[in-house]
Parts: sequence; C-alpha cells; structure tokens
Amino acid sequence: MKTDRQNTFYFIAGEASGDLHGAELIKHLKKLNNKALFCGIGGNKMVAAGMHSLLPMKKISVMGFVEVVKRLPFFLKLLNDVVYDIKLKKPKTVVLIDFPGFNLKLAKKIKKNTSINVIYYISPQVWAWKENRLKYIKQYVDKLIVLFPFEIAWYKKRGINVKYFGHPLVESYQLSKKMGQHKPYDIKRDNFVIALFPGSRQQEINEHLPILKQTVAQLNSVNKKIHYIVRISSNINFEVGRDLGLSENFTIEKNNSFRAFDQASFAVVASGTATLECAVTNTPFVVIYKTSFLSWFITKTFIKVPHASIVNILSSKKIVEEFLQSRAKAVLLAGHLIKQISKGGGGCDFSSLIAALSQKNTYKNTANYIFNFKND
Repeated sequence: MKTDRQNTFYFIAGEASGDLHGAELIKHLKKLNNKALFCGIGGNKMVAAGMHSLLPMKKISVMGFVEVVKRLPFFLKLLNDVVYDIKLKKPKTVVLIDFPGFNLKLAKKIKKNTSINVIYYISPQVWAWKENRLKYIKQYVDKLIVLFPFEIAWYKKRGINVKYFGHPLVESYQLSKKMGQHKPYDIKRDNFVIALFPGSRQQEINEHLPILKQTVAQLNSVNKKIHYIVRISSNINFEVGRDLGLSENFTIEKNNSFRAFDQASFAVVASGTATLECAVTNTPFVVIYKTSFLSWFITKTFIKVPHASIVNILSSKKIVEEFLQSRAKAVLLAGHLIKQISKGGGGCDFSSLIAALSQKNTYKNTANYIFNFKND
C-alpha cells in the first residue's frame, strides 16, 4: 500500500468505542481532504469508513492484567510490527485512540524511532489509577485530546495542556434521532422492556452471560411480560436463545445502541462507554462487571476512585447501582430489577450530566485540529 505522507493518517483503536470514534473522525477528515488515506488498526466501523486495517481489531481487544500477560508475546511482536508499518508508510500524524496498555507503549516506540506527530485521543484514566502513565504522555505524546471537562484542570495542574472539544456521544445521539434511526421495535405495548448490554469484548461476554441468564430466568419466573433488547457487537459470537435462555420476547440490536436504550424502560449495562451512552438517552440503568480474580484484585489495589461507572465518577456520587465482581450475582441483580419493574422504571435524571458534556461539532472540530496539527 503506497502512501502520500501529507495525506496519510495512522489510527490505532483496540475496542468498540474507539472504533466508533475513529470511524467518525475518518469521515470528517475525508471532508477536509478527499485524497486522505487511513491505515493502522481498527474495527468494522473504521474499515467501512475507509481505513485499511493491519489486522482485525478483535485480535487485540483484550482487557485485564492476567488476560494481557497470557498474550504478551503476541503484543510485543505487534508493537514492533506496527512501528515497522508506520516507518514504511510515513504518515503525517499517528492518532492513538484510548487503549492505553498498548497505545502508550506504542507512542514511546514511535517517538524513539521516528519524528512523526503523535496525537492521543481520549485520555487514559490516569486520574483513576496508574498515574505513572503521565510520564509516557509528557515524553511521547505531542497532544492529548480529552473528552471530559474536569480533565482540563486535572492535567493542567500536572503540567500538561490538553485540548477539549466536548464529548461526541451527546451530538451522536441527537444526530441519530434526527436521522430517524430510532424506529420502534415490534414490542407489545404492555411489556416492560429491559435492554441487556453484556459487553463489547468476548471475555466480558463469557463472564456476564451466565449471570444474565440466571437473572432472566428469575425475572421470567415472576413476570411473563418482559421484553429484552440484547445488544450484540459485530465482533462477538453468542446465541441469545441458548446463552440467555430466551425463546421469545427478545430483540437483537447489532448496530444502534441509542435505539435500544431509547426504547427500554430499564437497562443492565457492562461497565464501559455503553453506560455513558445509556445516560445520554436518560434511560435508568444498573452497571455490572466481572473479571478474573487476579485482574480484579490488582485493579482494586491501585484504583483511586470510589466507583466503576464513568457516570458515577462524573457525578461525584453513586446515582446508578453497581453490581461488581462478588456482587455480580443473579439473585442481587434480579431482586433490584424486580423492584424497578414494580415502580415502572425511572428514578434517574441525567440531564445535568448531559448538559455538562454537550458541545456542538465535536467530531468536526477534533478532526480539524488533527488535520491542521503542527508540533511547534
């Protein structure tokens, strides 16, 4: 693949949310230069937007200390392969999207081997844990673009000036509704609708499906009028009927998370970007998360924030319930959901959170910045 340096952008995304953001940035960069070329590593959305991916993103979508260690030889080789590919293609700018365990090490290798600009989009959660990663950002990242307003002052206090253009999810939700992408599902009117978001990585799915299957069984034993909307990411393989014990009263959503949340009375969401997507639609929800014991132990040892969900972190208090690790049990989750059903859902108001994140033309302004970036 021959590339023109001034027209080439190199992206690295390692998870579903990064793939979504990367795809939107690519679309806007194309509007600025229709000759622009995009390469790197990304998912289906980035590939559909026009990026040539070095390998399928699902091969690097791993989370947790133990899980990463098991595949350490693969990731070490991949780091060298990506740097070689970057040196070969000589892009104008490298854009690293979240995925800090890999991307920060890559930033170091890029800067030690090339003079190419490195822009990091979406801050690693160093304000929550692993603050030592700041040294990587200071030394090897030319500019960090953050998504949350509080991060501006947090980084400035530590000697790093960041860029902030707002969080794109609010704008994406509004655009999605405007384009008529929230058409009603075929659901009976008198059903209580629960959206199930078990995660975007296969290992999350493997941990969460047994819990959700037991929860669904307990719910259905006391209420036959529940309809489930199940979100399945394109890189995930599971059968709703078999893995959740459902033969009817369910809908599968593969593309539009906002559509699922918009039509749900309540949601059960794996901790991650999807919790913020849910809050943006003002849909009440609970958070679940379970991982290996060792990964959880290490995380709990170093974590500096009292909550797992970004919604609770941004609100500086617990406004949604979290069922994490030892509390991620069907009996507790089902009991909470039965209470929600009895009062018809509700109980959460995310309007102030949404207002704090709202800003117009987020992707457009971010793409403009990346396109015109010069490291002075």
